[in-house]
Amino acid sequence: MKKYKLTIDEKEYDTRIVEYESDRVIVKVNGHDYEVNIDTDARKVTQIIRSPKKSPDLGVLGSHEKKKVSVSPGTVTSPIPGLVISIKVAEGDTVAKGDTIIILEAMKMESEIASTASGTVKKIFVKEQQSIQEDDPIIEVG
Repeated sequence: MKKYKLTIDEKEYDTRIVEYESDRVIVKVNGHDYEVNIDTDARKVTQIIRSPKKSPDLGVLGSHEKKKVSVSPGTVTSPIPGLVISIKVAEGDTVAKGDTIIILEAMKMESEIASTASGTVKKIFVKEQQSIQEDDPIIEVG
């Protein structure tokens, strides 16, 4: 176990912890073993207490809140939450149903998200390196 050099009343002691259990320690001090009992009631317990005050609005929705976005029939939404790695289309591009429009990283795996409609890309709602949630709009095809 670890060795320590302790100074008590200007005297130096070579110590080593021989055995350690929850509230009992055997310490070797200058070649002699000593059993030390630790008073567990005296240990400081740290508690985090949350204030009932309202947190500042950081522009992040809680997990219980959903974005209120009206989507048109040609809007492709995210099937899973993740990070936008790459956008494969631009506004004005023509896409067919099934074409890859975005690469999304979720749980350290990359997923190709396909267009669910055919037509021209009217609007792109996301940016690369943006985190998105399930059902967030990705692109609008019309």
